[in-house]
Amino acid sequence: MNSKKILSIIASATLLTLSCMSAAQAETTIKIGFINPATGVFSVLGESARMGLGLAIERARHNPAFKGINFVVEERDSAAKAADAIRYSRELIQRERVDVLMGGLSSAVCLAMQKLAAEEQIVYVNASGCWVDEFTSPENKNKYSFRVSASNEQRNITFAKWLVDNVGKRWYVAYSDYAYGQSGFRAFKDALASAGGEIAGSIGVPFGSTDMAAYMSKVDRSADGLYFVFAGRDAILALQEANAQGLKEKMKFAGMQSLIVPENFPKLPEAAEGLNFIGDYPRAANGPLDTAENREFQKLFHEKFGERPVGLNAFEAYQSANALLLAIEKSGFKGRADTDKLAAAMSGLEAPASVSFPAGPITIRAADHQGVVPLYIGHVEGGSERVTHQITAKEIEAIK
Repeated sequence: MNSKKILSIIASATLLTLSCMSAAQAETTIKIGFINPATGVFSVLGESARMGLGLAIERARHNPAFKGINFVVEERDSAAKAADAIRYSRELIQRERVDVLMGGLSSAVCLAMQKLAAEEQIVYVNASGCWVDEFTSPENKNKYSFRVSASNEQRNITFAKWLVDNVGKRWYVAYSDYAYGQSGFRAFKDALASAGGEIAGSIGVPFGSTDMAAYMSKVDRSADGLYFVFAGRDAILALQEANAQGLKEKMKFAGMQSLIVPENFPKLPEAAEGLNFIGDYPRAANGPLDTAENREFQKLFHEKFGERPVGLNAFEAYQSANALLLAIEKSGFKGRADTDKLAAAMSGLEAPASVSFPAGPITIRAADHQGVVPLYIGHVEGGSERVTHQITAKEIEAIK
């Protein structure tokens, strides 16, 4: 073989090697550390959140804006325990070299992760749940942490006024006696007073209680209504016991959408009949939620996961992930070195209603990194959710 041919072969091989190197270098991997309860009392909610995040990431992989970017989700099971969540978060940051953190669900977990985000200087986006008002308190809010879903205060101020105007003024409150329930009770109590109503009494139920009878027997039947602040398995037991004791025959029932989420009730139980609720995504695409964007989202969800109803945690995680993805696109984020750019893009982020944000437009306030999203009031009638009223993002924005 002559020298000219040898040089030609070497040149071709070198060119091929450089082409392969260029292709490898062109692909950027962005790792998302996802702390989520796969076991324990919130495992069903965690499974739903995983669906929402997965659907958002799947759509991102087909988005031309992310050509050359490979999204990888590294998940760890928090079992809804703050200590486990922090241990796994540190492992993901230090060993797996994740670029951002998501997850939480449990209020105690997300508040712990929020603090860790500031210490590690890594962007953290709460995926679902964690409505506690403490997330935006002066001592907790920080440059790196963000929440898209509405807070307890946002939900309660709007709902309390509606309840006083349309249902009754005196309310007895039964709540789960841990971070989420305590925060929800305080928010409802303050909101009810501002709306001209009053608390007739309250009972805190230890988190994870299996026997609700003793607690529901203490409810003051003379009140106009019974307001529930529960989530997960506790919500199922509280609603069933209140109905078993005949409370619905004497008073109206109301509460957050977390009381009847599809994750716990794929089919609404008889005990929920007549319940008034507020939430950021009722399962039924009717009333003000009957939009082209929402119908398309529901179609995508059912094509991937079958005919099961869209869970609240699936929706919240999907919306939160899409907010993060939009900020990644806007900032040109490629990894931890771009953290400040990503945080800046998340702060003040705005997005119109779309398939990515099917319940309506969203904003993440720059002042406290709290999401401003539409909320929906509805009631259970004939075994179905009837969405009757939309509280617009503009109305929510007035609630600081």
